[in-house]
Amino acid sequence: MAENSVAEAISIYQRTGDSTLGSQLILHFEGLVFATCRTFYIDGQERDDLLQEGRIGLFKALRDFQPSCGASFTSFAVRCIRCQCISAIKAAHRCKHRILSQALSLDVAIYEDNERASWLDTLIDDKLRTPIQALITYEDYERCRLLFEHIFTPYDYDVFLSRLYGESYELIAQRMGRNVKSVDNALQRCRRAILRYVQGNDDLDIATMSHFFEIALKLHSTEESAIARAS
Repeated sequence: MAENSVAEAISIYQRTGDSTLGSQLILHFEGLVFATCRTFYIDGQERDDLLQEGRIGLFKALRDFQPSCGASFTSFAVRCIRCQCISAIKAAHRCKHRILSQALSLDVAIYEDNERASWLDTLIDDKLRTPIQALITYEDYERCRLLFEHIFTPYDYDVFLSRLYGESYELIAQRMGRNVKSVDNALQRCRRAILRYVQGNDDLDIATMSHFFEIALKLHSTEESAIARAS
């Protein structure tokens, strides 16, 4: 479907509830469901179960989307799909914040029952990324960046990024004119700020965080390469 025809089809579906049209729209956005659900995991359930949760989220997006909200349907649908997946994961695990409690370390295990799967494993080769996945990744990075700049102090955010870039506590402290304890306290505040945020919100999850890590590291690498060339 062309973009205009998709928007019109969504509007018609909302007015009429046409099940055939609804099925066509679900099929049209199936790739978005796969891309959004890719990094979620529910222990003890089949992959198709999670995809079905994603389709439920897409159905809710088709039902509730309003163009006047200012967001594109794709962005709105991604949020609905994620929220649905997160709700399913919470119901299955009964442990809301286990994943994000160690989110500042890229090499820690994502799941307690799978020590081999780390945050680094969630970073995707650009050559394997579809346009939809690329769009989602960069939207997640920008959303996380704005969120972290809001919930962290400037000093804490600088420490957070420096640690993400692989700098040691000692190097960060030396560069910022602080002591190691101050750096550690800043990182602890960042962890607590993230956990407080996810207690009241469902839009910060493993996929969003891994996309932020990925783009932040890529931008840092590009910046370092530019500095090296200039020197």
